[in-house]
Amino acid sequence: MITAPNTDPGRYGEEGFCLFRDVLSSAEIDATRAELDNLIASMPKRQVVYKDGENREVDARPEYLTEPHPRHSFWLELCRHPRVLDAVEQVLGPDLILIMSHLIVKRAGDGLPVAWHQDNTYWHSVQGTEVTTVWLAIDDTDQANGCMQVIPCTHEGYPELDKISTGADDLLGLTVEVTPEMEKAAVCLEMAAGSMSVHDSFVLHGSDSNTSGRRRAAYTMRYANARTVSVKTDEHWVPVYLVRGEAGEAASKYVDIRPGRELPPPLP
Repeated sequence: MITAPNTDPGRYGEEGFCLFRDVLSSAEIDATRAELDNLIASMPKRQVVYKDGENREVDARPEYLTEPHPRHSFWLELCRHPRVLDAVEQVLGPDLILIMSHLIVKRAGDGLPVAWHQDNTYWHSVQGTEVTTVWLAIDDTDQANGCMQVIPCTHEGYPELDKISTGADDLLGLTVEVTPEMEKAAVCLEMAAGSMSVHDSFVLHGSDSNTSGRRRAAYTMRYANARTVSVKTDEHWVPVYLVRGEAGEAASKYVDIRPGRELPPPLP
């Protein structure tokens, strides 16, 4: 039984996740927190979010800060940070596209839980399996404030599990069937701010509510192998960015922000 977080990229293919410690410096994390605070301060009162299998208007919460990167240069720059991409390259290879991102911020005292789920089955415009989610800790994260948990090896064979309603107040409103034995195998990804994990888009993961007196903020950045994964950009809800390497014939569909290129103007 796996009891500790995997820190060996060579085991990512088997276990479905890997932890990278101290990727960003304390100064970089301070800047990230300041940008996050600005976003939270400017949140609207209501938001339209995908929940319970459909788009719904709900009271705004910082768990729903989706896709900040096309509209804010700071977050797009973070998505092409060399040390972040170095980690992703170790599990996906040198040709990388950025397909989406999401700030998931659990407030102190009432942060929403995230039920067991897969990522890839929510992304119908993305075709292929070599897709990974970076989970960057903006705050220190542990079991008390609702750290992410992963069930190792559940990506094997890339099963597309049926979604069922949670019937509860949680981030997604949907979950998948998980046995007690599977839950016992879950690994808690406790980490200091500036560290990050990467997990396969089919591996099962989730997190408990945050009832502690501390916030738990994370930035998820989703990347794919540009050679083996295709994105139907006419159906995708945000631009797709080429961040490293080459994309072959698909390159014309993507926004090129590889090192040395200027970032495009932020979307309105």
